[in-house]
Amino acid sequence: EILGALMSMIIVWMVTGVLTYLACMRLLHSSYDIDATVMLITSACAVLTNILLSLILHQTGHRHSHGAQAREHLSAPLEKPALSNASLRAAFVHTIGDLFQSISVLISALIIFFKPQYKIADPICTFVFSIFVLATTITILRDILTVLMEG
Repeated sequence: EILGALMSMIIVWMVTGVLTYLACMRLLHSSYDIDATVMLITSACAVLTNILLSLILHQTGHRHSHGAQAREHLSAPLEKPALSNASLRAAFVHTIGDLFQSISVLISALIIFFKPQYKIADPICTFVFSIFVLATTITILRDILTVLMEG
């Protein structure tokens, strides 16, 4: 479980690193073309998919009733929160990271679609959202390393 979570975080950091590298290359070599229409369609599909996946992952483990059956289980011990499993939390954070990257691409695509001369928005949005993605994964990575180091 914990190794799967670690692999998920490593993949998030690797993808973010590759995206940051490509953004740097776009800033250094401004002779690139962007098809804003394809970018809009792809990023909109990615945003919707990641929203759906994050909702599914967040609801995993939510197994209690709000009706009459809930009164029968009042004496039962409280369940762990849905995202207490390290692998599940890592997958959720991975999906949220993908969601934010997709939102970054969508914002860039909207800017470029309406103002093609502002194609620099693509690498700038990549930098901003990459920092956010890396910041959100630090707590999960800390938890993973604590378990691996038998903290």
